[in-house]
Amino acid sequence: MAPVNLSLVIPTRNRSQALRLTLQHLTLQNYPFDDFEILVVDDGSQDNTAEVLREFESQLPLRALQQDHGGTSRARNRAIEAARGRHILFMDDDVLIPPDFLQRHAHLLAANPGCLVRGPVVNVPKPLYPPLPPLGQPWKHFSKNYLCTSNASLERRLLMTSGLFDPSFARWEDAELGVRLKRLKVARVFDVHTYVYHWKPPLDHQQRLRVAALDGQAAAQLYRRYPSLRMWLRSGLHFANRWKNSLLSRLPAPALVRRWLEVERAYLQAGWKELSS
Repeated sequence: MAPVNLSLVIPTRNRSQALRLTLQHLTLQNYPFDDFEILVVDDGSQDNTAEVLREFESQLPLRALQQDHGGTSRARNRAIEAARGRHILFMDDDVLIPPDFLQRHAHLLAANPGCLVRGPVVNVPKPLYPPLPPLGQPWKHFSKNYLCTSNASLERRLLMTSGLFDPSFARWEDAELGVRLKRLKVARVFDVHTYVYHWKPPLDHQQRLRVAALDGQAAAQLYRRYPSLRMWLRSGLHFANRWKNSLLSRLPAPALVRRWLEVERAYLQAGWKELSS
């Protein structure tokens, strides 16, 4: 197969509904279809993911890869190793992109060789169908995250040199890889107009607790690997954060926090007025 400019890497597991919507938005890209490929790695799905992939094989330059459930890091690594693109563009299976998304990444990569290209990831509580609403006030969506696998691209050779993703991280694997890319002196270019909408349904109280526990484990793992004052502060392991969490765990704070989360979830389920107007 001939080389291409962009290889899109999308891991997925049991989210066929979201994946179908992501692929639908990809069919609307104004970038040449012969200059990119889409590598979707099915990480042991048990739903109709395979059927969805077959549905889009004739509409997109799609390559479907299968693996036993091994996590997103192994899935992304497999796609990177199999990619034939000069550049890797990371997406998730639940992001919704405007028609110029690939074109913008390609332009920024060409204008900034050897750099990591990033853009905003805007969480939305419900799926958005084409046409997507404009971003609006893009300066509000600047992110300090160096690498975010929902919306990032860079040269494949840099990823191969870095050693790819570490599967021992259940979460924050992108942050850990980002540390190694920074040590390779890979500069970052953040463009507020190269955005994606991230379909992220609201979580209930128990789900948030599980995610928080995993984030805490990842923070500790990251700090143990790269101990420094900056990492201590960025990971949230510092005393001020511990004091805040200790305070929120005392009565009546847990009941108030739970009630706040319930109200927030109800609001999100109703949808953002700005996006639905």
